[in-house]
Amino acid sequence: MKKYSAKRVASLGILLAAASIVFIIESLVPPLIPIAPYVKLGLANVFVLLVIIYFGAWDAFLFVLAKNLLTALATLSSFSIVFNLAGSLCAYGVMVGLYACVFPRVSIVSVSVIGAVVSNIARTGVAAIIMEMPSLYIQLPIVCSFSVLAGVIVGILVILCVKHLPERLTNFI
Repeated sequence: MKKYSAKRVASLGILLAAASIVFIIESLVPPLIPIAPYVKLGLANVFVLLVIIYFGAWDAFLFVLAKNLLTALATLSSFSIVFNLAGSLCAYGVMVGLYACVFPRVSIVSVSVIGAVVSNIARTGVAAIIMEMPSLYIQLPIVCSFSVLAGVIVGILVILCVKHLPERLTNFI
């Protein structure tokens, strides 16, 4: 079993709180794409990628689960947790795999873009299954186009954080 120092747990807790606050604020913004109300910029994914980079895959997995449960409790949205969890876990899997296998040959922005696209494909798939409406797949080109833009924004924010945060703030061990 992995040993966790108080500093490591506190750091993960602060990142979890920040990600949850950003998610909750973003959920208050009206839908950016009216035909797909579940599509958001996904700014909380900045924190997920930072946890992948600084803490590793296992901590990031626990982080994604905790973020989804915490935000579902905070927003009192038991229905949307299915969409959020599906998108988050699929994006997590792809981003961890890409980061572990092909980074730095593939940039953080590319990892973020692919994670965003996979997340929205998963959310659309869950919506199509739950609503029994395979016609929802028609919106995928629009949703994926928006995902590319969102992934670029998140990826750039992650790069800025990695490059410009002082070392004392990123020494989590």
